[in-house]
Amino acid sequence: MLAEILFQWLEPVRFLTINVRTFVAELLSVLLFVGVIFLVAKVFKGIIHLFFDSSFISSRFPRLLGAMKSARFLGIAGYVISAIAAIHLFVLFVPKDAAFVGPLFTRVVGIYVVSCFMFLATSVINILDYLYGKNPNIPLRGVFQAGKIVVYLLGALVIVSILISKKPMYVITGLSAAAAVFMLIFKDPILGFAAGIQLASNRLLKIGDWITMESHGADGTVTDITLTTVRVQNFDNTIVNVPAYDLVSRPFQNWSGMFQSGARRIKRSINIDVETIKFLDEDLLKRLKKIKLISAYLEDKVAEITAFNQTHGNKESVLNGRHLTNIGTFRQYAVAYLSSLPTIDHNQTCMVRQLAPTTAGLPLEIYCFTSTTEWEKYEGIQSDVFDHLYSVMEEFELYPFQQPAGRNFGTEALSAVAVKSQPGSQQVTGK
Repeated sequence: MLAEILFQWLEPVRFLTINVRTFVAELLSVLLFVGVIFLVAKVFKGIIHLFFDSSFISSRFPRLLGAMKSARFLGIAGYVISAIAAIHLFVLFVPKDAAFVGPLFTRVVGIYVVSCFMFLATSVINILDYLYGKNPNIPLRGVFQAGKIVVYLLGALVIVSILISKKPMYVITGLSAAAAVFMLIFKDPILGFAAGIQLASNRLLKIGDWITMESHGADGTVTDITLTTVRVQNFDNTIVNVPAYDLVSRPFQNWSGMFQSGARRIKRSINIDVETIKFLDEDLLKRLKKIKLISAYLEDKVAEITAFNQTHGNKESVLNGRHLTNIGTFRQYAVAYLSSLPTIDHNQTCMVRQLAPTTAGLPLEIYCFTSTTEWEKYEGIQSDVFDHLYSVMEEFELYPFQQPAGRNFGTEALSAVAVKSQPGSQQVTGK
């Protein structure tokens, strides 16, 4: 044994007592053991990296290699080899009957070995999660997460049993008796801790994210994440503390994806008065052809409809043929107008569509994305779009719908009085 050899080597040092020499020999033996294990880990980590980074492996299994590097499998494998070496070399460096460092260092080595294998198991699960976790047909990510939780629980159980020098079943028996009490007393911290793990592992949010959670009145930036709460500073500078568990169990909106994409959505409707929807007559069509954005569209559409009506139409009724409508032409104009704006992201979806009619008219929805995510610029772009569309509606002889107000009733009454006051106006009555 190395400790005995070191003890004999220190034997000529007479001014040291036997206990001191024994302690020094054991301490030096332990330090040499740690150095050997550290050297084994470094050497095998380098060998494993050289092997997997070789062109033979990287060219044939690029996706598997990417998964291993993402899960840090290569480095952990080196530590596992060092743990196996520690199991076999421990008796050579540290004797079982070591009086001073033997009992303590036995536990330390045991915890190191268990930790290495625990991290190896979780790394393998992370590799499977990287390869198959996002399978759209079979949602396996939850299974892999549950597997990691089981591995961590088993590892913690074995580590506790090593620390107290008891069998794992003894620990399980003690924990089961105290579980009910702990769940009752530490309910909120336990739920918050579990939620915190889920928030971190799933990357649901981080400090600096803009989140919206209507149930808690949160609409602002995450400023702090603790064990049990997430602190949000709203845009009106108020502070809201949201329980971490609620962020897992209840829906909330995280706007970080919008900032990463660099585009922000506009989704707003113009309610059209259905009484103003009609076919285009010759005068209106002639005026609309002067609009550059839709002149080519109208020329092509008129030629198409004329050819169709000559073959299938019947002049006895307007319903026997195809005709352009003012709302359809306005919808095409809105699309062309959005396509001409440099402030609109043309790589994203851009459309103008009709929604189901309501008592407030026919909604015409503008759906597009701005090329910026800055709030002030976004609001300015959105306002400019609707300012323009509301202003040009009259050119298409369309009018927006709005509920009658006092001014409307007053205008109608004045119009009626003006009509009655005209010379020659008569009131028609029945007998």
